[in-house]
Amino acid sequence: MNTRHPHRTPDFFAVLLVLVVIGFGMTLAIQIGTADRDRMVDTEVVQVDPNAG
Repeated sequence: MNTRHPHRTPDFFAVLLVLVVIGFGMTLAIQIGTADRDRMVDTEVVQVDPNAG
């Protein structure tokens, strides 16, 4: 009696869906990260010492 299960390949559309979701998530994370960084640069306050030099 053969107790080993036959090797099944994953469904093509399931793999494609997982890759699309991962790609979308990474794109969204990059866009949010760059938007936060740009906002920080715009609102950063530079302190000037009037007695310097």
